[in-house]
Amino acid sequence: MIKAISALVVVVILISGCHHEADHDHDASGTTTDQTIQLETEMRTLFTDNIELFVEFDPLIKGSTSVFNAHFTVLDNNYSPLQNAVVTLELKVNNKKTTYESHSDIPGIYHFEVLPEIFGEGDLSFIVNTDVFNDKFVLEHQHIFNDVSQVHSHTNSVSSEDIFYSKEQAWSSEFNVKAIYPQQFTGVVKASGEILPMPGEKQNLIAKNEGILMFSKRNLVQGSPVQKGEILFTVSSNGLTDDNITVEYHEALMSFDKSKSQYQRHKNLVQERIVSQSQFIESRNRYVADSVAFFNLKDNVSNGGLKVVAPLDGYIHDLNVSEGQFVSTGFLLSTISSNKVMLLRADVSQTYFSELGSIQDATFRPAYTDKVYTIDELGGKLLAKASSVAENNHYMPVYFEVNNDGTLLEGAYAEFYLKTKPHYDKLVIPVSAIMEEQNAFYVYLQISGETFHKQVVNIGDSDGIHSEIISGLKAGDRIVTKGAMLVKAASVTAAPIHSHSH
Repeated sequence: MIKAISALVVVVILISGCHHEADHDHDASGTTTDQTIQLETEMRTLFTDNIELFVEFDPLIKGSTSVFNAHFTVLDNNYSPLQNAVVTLELKVNNKKTTYESHSDIPGIYHFEVLPEIFGEGDLSFIVNTDVFNDKFVLEHQHIFNDVSQVHSHTNSVSSEDIFYSKEQAWSSEFNVKAIYPQQFTGVVKASGEILPMPGEKQNLIAKNEGILMFSKRNLVQGSPVQKGEILFTVSSNGLTDDNITVEYHEALMSFDKSKSQYQRHKNLVQERIVSQSQFIESRNRYVADSVAFFNLKDNVSNGGLKVVAPLDGYIHDLNVSEGQFVSTGFLLSTISSNKVMLLRADVSQTYFSELGSIQDATFRPAYTDKVYTIDELGGKLLAKASSVAENNHYMPVYFEVNNDGTLLEGAYAEFYLKTKPHYDKLVIPVSAIMEEQNAFYVYLQISGETFHKQVVNIGDSDGIHSEIISGLKAGDRIVTKGAMLVKAASVTAAPIHSHSH
């Protein structure tokens, strides 16, 4: 029994020794080295006017390979990954320079494997060459450690409240980040109003005789497009004793034929002095008058009725009749609108009377859309500002003329942002960057390349496209201007474990 126990103790000791040696190696001096050390990834974010660099890399250790993953984003309206570029990484330590070159396997991401040969303090430079621009980023005073035991403990200062949104997510979505700086911004007077047709761009069609109304085509309804000169209706007076256009047409034809015949006969006889010059002139004048009357009817009479044609290109705004209906002379049949030029009326409260004179421009948002239009983009101009209060609603109207790009709906209500005097050195951000929650406004502030922070702001005047920031941001801050809702969605999902492997 004693021998069995002794043997068991020996086996346990041997097994323990094997596990101990598996966890540690020894260098030449006999020093034990821990091989399970996990080094924290370094992260840096730098900017030029053209691109953003977000780089993740292992601490630099003499004789060890440090993997660099550099994310380059073109700072344009699309916030797109850098492509078709040659990127060089340069490590300079104690005046010794080593260069590493990489091409992108994945758009926007460039990989490097850096093997420092000496330790000390050095600079890392990323040199970017494209067909359009050349840029350079420098990470100064980077420490190259002599061995892993000298790597300092540190943190990348990521708060639990910060939101992770990767470059790959940003590049594949409608997303953008912009730096904000003081600029000029005008005061704004808010008003409601209406989109109206311009005078002369809308014409009424009136029945010129009484009779039964017939449509020229079956699908003629409100909103139907029409062309100038197109026959829309025919008013037939067949069977009527009074105001019978058919009878009138035939009478005009008979008069025309008679006067034409007499004129031609007198024309020959006057040369032979069989008829006097005064008789010839009288027959000629009668012929001219009968010609005008007849051809006027001929151009406007069709199938026993008087034709009603479109006076301009546009669409049927109002249709006040139905087919087969009896109409009297002067009856309003329809209204045709060109829908090309619109009149904008903004009703300004009397409270802003002192600012009325400084209004020169505006933006507006129709009630049926979230799009905010500018007067300039529609080729518009200011027409008039009220010199008195309107009797019907006690507001002061301000009028603008704009060209309809096909998206303006006549008769629709709109919200107007009337621009007044310019103000200078104002922090201004796009309205698309602003989120609202429980009557509080906030934006997403970029902390690093893939980290964002929810920042509460106080806003001032807004023109529907941009808003003035009173507090919460400072010059140079970078905020999400497009895709804020995507970052919000990322904030409520489980935070992923982010590594530098892509």
